Amino acid sequence: MKTVRNILEHKNTEVATVPIGTTIRQAVKVMAKMSIGSVLVTDNKGLKGIFTERDVMKRVVAENMDPDTTLVDNVMSTDIMTCSLDDTIEEVSRFITTARKRHIPVTEKGKLVGICTAGDIMASVLEDRTIQVEHLKNYIQGNVIT
Repeated sequence: MKTVRNILEHKNTEVATVPIGTTIRQAVKVMAKMSIGSVLVTDNKGLKGIFTERDVMKRVVAENMDPDTTLVDNVMSTDIMTCSLDDTIEEVSRFITTARKRHIPVTEKGKLVGICTAGDIMASVLEDRTIQVEHLKNYIQGNVIT
């Protein structure tokens, strides 16, 4: 059974973080530079929240907040849940679906080691399905290698 570890093995594990006290504009610049949809917000004690593109739309633009003076602390999501490297794709997929979250920080022994996204999960499931279809096709055609 595939785990989060398998996903992170195939992607850049650099975790984009910004410190508490970062302005919205600074955080968005980090996201734009890295072509990502979220940054994790941290302090010296660890993870405090996550700031996403959705937060920009709903909590900044829609509320007419100034991105140069508003801090991520005031608009970030704090109800985040992390997953571990050994969590299965199915477990994380269920969480993403039920909690309606798209970005799940990955931790190991309390340390951030990556981020798993809904897109990562979808790509992993699609890869598995493609392999299964190929095996079934070979089986039906009598091309089974044992």
